[in-house]
Amino acid sequence: MTKALPDPPVDCLAVNEHLSFEDAQLYIAHLIHSASATVLDCGDHLPPHDRAKIHAVWHLLEMAKTVVDRSIDCMPRTS
Repeated sequence: MTKALPDPPVDCLAVNEHLSFEDAQLYIAHLIHSASATVLDCGDHLPPHDRAKIHAVWHLLEMAKTVVDRSIDCMPRTS
C-alpha cells in the first residue's frame, strides 16, 4: 500500500555542536537583521493593508533583535 503522506523531511539545518553561546547569539542577531531587511523590502511592493502587516512583522523582529543585542551586552567579556 502506498502512503497517503510522505515522511516529513529530515531537519535541513544542522548547527555546529561546538558553536559557543556567544557566537550563537551573534549569529541570531545577524539572522534577525537579515530577516528585518527582507521584510521591509517585501513590504515596498504590497498594497497599504498588507504593508501594515509587514511593518508589524518588522517591528517584532526589531524587538527580538533588541533583546538579543542586550543579551550580548550582558555577557561577561574575556580578555
